[in-house]
Amino acid sequence: MNLDAFLDLLRALVLLVVFIGTLRLILSRQNPLRLVFFELAIASIMLSDFYWLVYDLLRPGVRMPFAANEIAEWAMFLLLGACLATLHPIHFSLAKKELLGTTIFTIGNVALWIAWSGEWLQDILTGIVLAYFLYALIISIKEEAAYGTRNWCALAISCAVLLSAQAAIFFVPETLQKPLDYACYALLFLASAMFIAKAIYALIRERNASKIVCYAFAAFAWNVITLYMSSDYFYTAAMILSAICFVLMFLAARREAVAS
Repeated sequence: MNLDAFLDLLRALVLLVVFIGTLRLILSRQNPLRLVFFELAIASIMLSDFYWLVYDLLRPGVRMPFAANEIAEWAMFLLLGACLATLHPIHFSLAKKELLGTTIFTIGNVALWIAWSGEWLQDILTGIVLAYFLYALIISIKEEAAYGTRNWCALAISCAVLLSAQAAIFFVPETLQKPLDYACYALLFLASAMFIAKAIYALIRERNASKIVCYAFAAFAWNVITLYMSSDYFYTAAMILSAICFVLMFLAARREAVAS
């Protein structure tokens, strides 16, 4: 079994545990709609991981074209967005600046994906469903007042620097490409570590369960960006962090379900 197949199996097993745990929560709650959306999202990405596992075992090292796993990932983003929107529906008037910035950031990411892969349809559709998830997350964060002004400013600056640096790699001399690439990785993983640390701290100290959900889902959202911008060993590290994020989202959802 190669490394990619092992990682697919590892994350699929983590997702299976999360799936079973969420199912138990659903069966014990009176109003489990939010949990149902989360459960379906976990089921979608778990099926995607099993798909990848089989593919890596059958065709190791061969690039996968447009396939069923893409649809599963799209479903995950839509269902996670629906999970958040059950409590805080998306209203653009509530966070105009933040949602505009999210739109620009998503378009920038899609442009980079297309430049890297050349897969226009797949990347544009992924950007659309990812944007829906991010919109729902931004509204939840605003409604719960989970971030302060400094947090929003730091996030905006980080996103702008990240997109600018990634785009610059296409135009700078070859001698500068690798250092700039490593700088992007440093920013991505430093931010991932901070998001995950914030979610863990909130699980330990925060009393507002809905805020904990925001922090855990935000950690996952940034990890998605990190995963889609990574390759080789950095991709492996991002995959491991994604498994941690799924556990954090489950623990946050369980805290909220118990508190309600």
